[in-house]
Amino acid sequence: MENNEIKESEFNEMFALWNGRGKVAYSTYIKEDITIPAGSKVLVFRVEDATLENNKPTLRLVWTRD
Repeated sequence: MENNEIKESEFNEMFALWNGRGKVAYSTYIKEDITIPAGSKVLVFRVEDATLENNKPTLRLVWTRD
C-alpha cells in the first residue's frame, strides 16, 4: 500500500444521502450528533449499485485523519 492510500478501516462513517426531490439534490436525516475533529478530511463516495428499486443511498460520507 502506498503512503497516500487510505485503508477502509480508517474511515469514520457519518451518514448516507439519497436522491432528493424537486430542487433538492440529496437528502437524509441525522440520527445522532456528529463531531468531526479539526483538520480532518471529509470524503464522499458514490454507491455505484444504488437504484430506485433497491433503495440504497446514492452517496456515503465519511471523515478521516491524515
